Amino acid sequence: EIGQLTALAFLDLGPAGFTGRLPSEIGILTALTFLDLEWTKFTGRLPSEIGQLTALTFLDLGPTDFTGRLPSEIGQLTALAFLD
Repeated sequence: EIGQLTALAFLDLGPAGFTGRLPSEIGILTALTFLDLEWTKFTGRLPSEIGQLTALTFLDLGPTDFTGRLPSEIGQLTALAFLD
């Protein structure tokens, strides 16, 4: 269960071919500074819980199979220096 990795700082899932929805438990990983989802096959919307990752400095979302708009909670990522 990904939500149990609360001390995780670096998560690179691309291009691993993960499918399905990105679990909302991603928001529990508040120590994350690097999150790479590029080339994953996650579907649906990016969970709003992404906004809880306030230590995040790097977020790579593309290309992916996410649909819809970025959640407004992404604006809470004030440490973010890279977004693709």
